[in-house]
Amino acid sequence: MAQLEATEVAKNTALECMQMMGGYGYSTEFDMVQHVRAALGATIYGGTNEIQRDIIGNSFGLR
Repeated sequence: MAQLEATEVAKNTALECMQMMGGYGYSTEFDMVQHVRAALGATIYGGTNEIQRDIIGNSFGLR
């Protein structure tokens, strides 16, 4: 559950920051693009969040 929460927060935060930076958020001159890529990759590398939600639901007998 902690991993799911951490990856969701990282993804949402990175996307919000990129949006706040406007056009500069998409520029490769700044590190924002790399932060977004890392955050989005974490949701896939750690097991997709949808699968994690299924596992959590199954552990509580919600299936």
